[in-house]
Amino acid sequence: MALQPFVRWLEENKIDLHERIDIVQTDDRGVAVVSTSDEPILHPQTVASIPKPSILSVRSCSLSEQIQGIPYGHGAVLSLSLALYSEILSGNKSRWRPYLQSLPASTVPIARLWGDSAAFPNDADAQEASLWIHGTDVQREIQDDDGSLLMDETRAYYRDEVQPLLDPLGLSPTLQGFLHAYSLVCSRAFLVDAYHGLSMVPVADAFNHTHENHVQMASEFDVCPICGSFSECPHDGDETPSAQSSARSTHVQSTLDQPDTVDMVTVRSIPPRAEIYNTYGANLGNAALLARYGFALEGGDTDSVSFGWPGSGIVPDDDEEKDTFRTVYSQVHEKLGDAVQRSGMLFVPDDVQPGRLVVVNSDGQVSLGLFLWAVWHALSERPPPSMEGHSDIAILATIPHVLPPVVNMLIQIETYREEGNGVYDVEGENADYVEVRSRQSKSCDNIHRSRTSYLKLLGNVAEAIASLCRTRIASMGKKGYRGASAEVLGELLDKLPPESTKTKLAVEYLLSERALLEACAVGWEELRAMITSGSDVDSGSDMES
Repeated sequence: MALQPFVRWLEENKIDLHERIDIVQTDDRGVAVVSTSDEPILHPQTVASIPKPSILSVRSCSLSEQIQGIPYGHGAVLSLSLALYSEILSGNKSRWRPYLQSLPASTVPIARLWGDSAAFPNDADAQEASLWIHGTDVQREIQDDDGSLLMDETRAYYRDEVQPLLDPLGLSPTLQGFLHAYSLVCSRAFLVDAYHGLSMVPVADAFNHTHENHVQMASEFDVCPICGSFSECPHDGDETPSAQSSARSTHVQSTLDQPDTVDMVTVRSIPPRAEIYNTYGANLGNAALLARYGFALEGGDTDSVSFGWPGSGIVPDDDEEKDTFRTVYSQVHEKLGDAVQRSGMLFVPDDVQPGRLVVVNSDGQVSLGLFLWAVWHALSERPPPSMEGHSDIAILATIPHVLPPVVNMLIQIETYREEGNGVYDVEGENADYVEVRSRQSKSCDNIHRSRTSYLKLLGNVAEAIASLCRTRIASMGKKGYRGASAEVLGELLDKLPPESTKTKLAVEYLLSERALLEACAVGWEELRAMITSGSDVDSGSDMES
């Protein structure tokens, strides 16, 4: 791939690069952005400025009047893939031709496509890799909320939208070609603004990813969703739908009164002669990187194992259960305040998204949401007399009053263990009960708050968490190897031929996710052993009304 035509195209489209940076070709035939200076590029700086008329979106492509725009989600990926594919097939007629030639010519090996024979025909490595991600968080990344595969939706979109539009134009589309464009969108697109939505942004997509990034993208998002104007326009005050929300997007020439750009700006100084990195997401773990970008980073500090999706071991029964759980979570979070931070086995995620409440993090800690689920599970499976006959939803609603003393008990036992004691004496001086919340709830007055009751409940909670992790481990990976020891999988990994790059990534990720679950399970099993060794905890609960 020659970069000279692309560089000339950048100049023609008034795309500005900092005088001390350059776009270069890498050994693997990709591109990277590097500093060409012997001196650091000091923060703050704008290292690239891309006028919005040069970006490729559903609203700016040559078929904008015929492609249905979708503002967000997988639908946005599919519609932009169609826009991009139409420009690729247009060849020299596309005004983005030099930019398109700078993109990877082969399908990006994203995990979403590993199991698809049209994306990777005659590729045994891709097919094998797809078998190893079963039950891992990569599986979550390649399926919808209901458990259906994103590739089923993608193939249906090709059949119902891509072929009927492009065939009559004589562009001769193929499923393989569309999946190539789809892989480019998954791995390179950015959400730009309310007009363009998800877009291909030349130069911005040349920066590779790391969590220790030097730059980030900056764009004025709140533009007119009808014409893209960055300033006042005739549509101000119109009660119009958001960008691309109409049945078929109508292309209207932008009426910008001043230049509007997408900028790559520094977040810290750039070392001399170094590659300049962006971040695709500060908290993006390797499951998302594999599924959307086709690579993984060493270390895995942002990795986590999530639950609450089909195939994870926990699936909400219905929307009522989901909504009640979120409500109870908010109440519990408010009641506990900073108390969770005193525990080494629990954590509260910084960025709590609805689908990420119930997780194990890279340190083997369980989220407050997962602990909440475990308390709910323990009370539902072994209800105290006061809760017998209650529905699961009714039991869940009582958790805000039950959880604080259980968390307090957990913190006490952790402290006791840190002091070098192996058995927790429920009657000893270290078991003194200290309320973690300042206000009593009238609805809790009828619950007997004995140390033994909450200790028994905590023991059942520990059992539930450990069992959940063990069950997940046993369901992960290729059939025939699920539940195999880490040693067996390690030997298999060592024997993979060098060309099995996708399978290697899949097995490495599987091992890392299993290690998180193993560490979590061991911690809670040890906790339960301490409890059962130092008290009369049995399989039931004696919380009385």
